[in-house]
Amino acid sequence: MLLEQVLEMAVKAEIEGRELYKMAGEKTSDEKAKKVFKMLADEEQSHIDNLVQMAKDYKAGKELVMPDLPAPASFEDAESPIFTREFKEKVSDFDMSALSIGMKLELESERFYKEAAEEATEQPVKELFRHLAEWEHGHYDFLRNQVSFFESYYNLKNSLFRF
Repeated sequence: MLLEQVLEMAVKAEIEGRELYKMAGEKTSDEKAKKVFKMLADEEQSHIDNLVQMAKDYKAGKELVMPDLPAPASFEDAESPIFTREFKEKVSDFDMSALSIGMKLELESERFYKEAAEEATEQPVKELFRHLAEWEHGHYDFLRNQVSFFESYYNLKNSLFRF
């Protein structure tokens, strides 16, 4: 696959993630979740900006340079990285769906970037894709921890055995 195609596919994937997180942040009623979903959307936008700049540089015949990407955000709240404790018992179908879809998008992005890194011939491109794969894996772990935090409450709330 040509680098232009890889970059184009990567930008599209990052846009999907950004839009999911923006929508989730707008729809959730939890203030902590709003901030975290905004931060995730902003990180996806940072990926987009860097990928677009790489594509422009590549088309202009410039040497590709690894962009200066900050470390992914970390979350210290071990019990719930996204939502407040009070929100736990009222988690909605939308919130769980957004988290689940986000996990799938992050895993798919991680796989895509790992494959792109393997195919890349230029070292800065390999490094960028490896870095993005690690970043996406971090997002996946973050979302998975949140789903685990909610799972028992959500499953009980939606169980047929509650009747």
